[in-house]
Amino acid sequence: MAAVGNGRQLRPSLVRGLGTYQILFITIGGTIGLGFATSSGKVLAISGPGGVLIAFGVVGVVAIAVMEGICEMTVLWPISNAMIEFVRAFVDRDLAIVVGITYWYTYAVTLAALIIGSADLLSYWNITYPLLNVTLALFLFTVFLINSRGIRLFGWIELFGGIIKVVLVSTIFIIMMCINYGSIGSVGKLGSEFFDDGVRNNPNVATTHLKAVLISIPLAIFSYIGVELVTVTAFEASDPSRLKGPTKHIAYIILAIYMISIGGFVANIEWFNQNLPHFFGQDLVNLNDTDSALGHFPRSDWHNSSRSTAAPVIAVLEVGLETLPGVLTGFLVYSGLSTANTVLYVASRTLYGLTRDLSQTDTNIIVRFFAKLNTVSPTTRIPVWSLVISCIIFSSWLPFVRFHSGYTKDEVQEVLVAVGSVGCVLVWASQCLAFIRYNKWLSIHRHELVGEHMERFQRWPQTGFSSYAASLQPIPAYIGLISCLVIVFVLNSVSMWNGDQLRLKALTVYLGPGLLTVIFIALKLWHRRSYVKLGSWEALRATLTTLNSLIEGRGPLPTPVTPPANHTHDIPIHPYQQPSPPPPPNGHIPNGNTPSTLPGGIMMPPTAEQLAAMRPSNSQHLQHEPSHASMDSRSYSPLTRDLEYELPVSPATEVHSEPVPASMLEGRRKSERVSDVSTYTRDELERARLRSYGSLSVRGERI
Repeated sequence: MAAVGNGRQLRPSLVRGLGTYQILFITIGGTIGLGFATSSGKVLAISGPGGVLIAFGVVGVVAIAVMEGICEMTVLWPISNAMIEFVRAFVDRDLAIVVGITYWYTYAVTLAALIIGSADLLSYWNITYPLLNVTLALFLFTVFLINSRGIRLFGWIELFGGIIKVVLVSTIFIIMMCINYGSIGSVGKLGSEFFDDGVRNNPNVATTHLKAVLISIPLAIFSYIGVELVTVTAFEASDPSRLKGPTKHIAYIILAIYMISIGGFVANIEWFNQNLPHFFGQDLVNLNDTDSALGHFPRSDWHNSSRSTAAPVIAVLEVGLETLPGVLTGFLVYSGLSTANTVLYVASRTLYGLTRDLSQTDTNIIVRFFAKLNTVSPTTRIPVWSLVISCIIFSSWLPFVRFHSGYTKDEVQEVLVAVGSVGCVLVWASQCLAFIRYNKWLSIHRHELVGEHMERFQRWPQTGFSSYAASLQPIPAYIGLISCLVIVFVLNSVSMWNGDQLRLKALTVYLGPGLLTVIFIALKLWHRRSYVKLGSWEALRATLTTLNSLIEGRGPLPTPVTPPANHTHDIPIHPYQQPSPPPPPNGHIPNGNTPSTLPGGIMMPPTAEQLAAMRPSNSQHLQHEPSHASMDSRSYSPLTRDLEYELPVSPATEVHSEPVPASMLEGRRKSERVSDVSTYTRDELERARLRSYGSLSVRGERI
């Protein structure tokens, strides 16, 4: 903790240090990893070239539908833990916790899958198992080290890493086109020969073309994990107002990159190539099947090799090139590690956001334990323990375990990929639901959305919003929600219809949703609170205002200061605010007693009698003091307008210890009890002191 003046201490927090292009390339780098090279090959082996393009195209459209709603809400509220806060504000507070847990474990599991997948590519060089363990540890240590050095270094690494990744994908596409036209390699021009096979089905996995496509769609999800992580970077954006560009375009950019690059792969690889990855260990299509089943007769001039399962590497190996496969393998390993680096960043920030409001001085030991996860390093400004836990929870042991013969390394990676994909789609569904309810609530009170602060939420007419399909909402949100639920609960089950690997597939698909359902029910029973009701205009305005208050200010922000309890001399104290004994245990102070002491020497406001006695002598002085419309119990940061604390008022019985003259107040009023928060800035303490004798409001009336 860094000391700041008079022994007071700053509480470290995350810092805004990401530029617009850094955010864009962090999102691109976090999305484009190994999926486009490995998942595409697996889908190709199940449903043929037509099935690959359909699967990746369908998931891309779903991602666009989801991002349309996320884009609008993120641009309006570039806040920390945006996806959790949206669900909390418009759907259900307990569901928001479940969404946060889901999002965190999705990325923690994906980190392990990427580490295993990157190491698996090293089989091209026939690396032995002991050396592979060292490589796995080195990979994990590298991504942890980069994440631990601070957001600015991370941002620059991701910026250049994302640019390199885009160049890599473009280069692979150019190579694929050269192979297809016969410019390189030894097999001549291929043209559309392999494309002409269209949609196919591996009978060992799916009995019909339709089933093959339905099985393929969930497999393409893994390649799109990360398209929404621009919402995570919003909290550390140096200028949140410039999030519109990355948020608006990212889903379209990813879809275009995938359709172009994957089209290049499938143009040069036969869908029944025996080097393609297997689906849960199930056999590939038999080459002895008839031409009608295969689509065309297998070529005899291929240079068959089993040194890699990555689609672009297989395509290059098949045409007899020697050096290029190793270069592409190295690029793909880098791509996997770059994505793992981003994935660890997202997991750590999500876990930090989940626990940010927990107190490390809470009386509950469990709360104190989890509160450690919101510890921020005063030097690097990164959430230290959230980073450590996210790194080790799965990745520190899963890649190193030698599994029994029943579960191969590839199957373990496949399980991790499937679990991460299911979690990601569930989070997408929650964002669609949040937007649908947000849009409906606005629609109910559309005529009240006027004035300087509320007209920006006006969607009728639907113009000027940040997404391309804003005028079509909520249709895209409904498409996204329904599609996500169908993918998780229907399409994921299609692969189980043949009965092969039934137990493993069922656990992979339904274990995550089942555990999340149990957590949600437990939270409901514990908190006994209902979902968010789309109620009155006052309730909507309060919700919108609360979300606005979460927006961080532009540029470096002052951190709330906790004044030491024994240093009351640092704060000017009014004569009527002298220290007094603590209040009785029940918190009630009988009339005539001096108000109780607050932390750091802040006293309760003077009574009306004391105000009346002091006002004549101080009237001339007070006219030069800052004016306040009311003794508003809420206090806001002078720079950010964020609600940081609430000023204490009298206990719940009576505001005044003596009757107030009728000329000053119409009868007695009761004041609501306001919680005591101990983080005040020096300017706010001075404002509180001035308020305590400059004005006092009871139910909105000024004395």
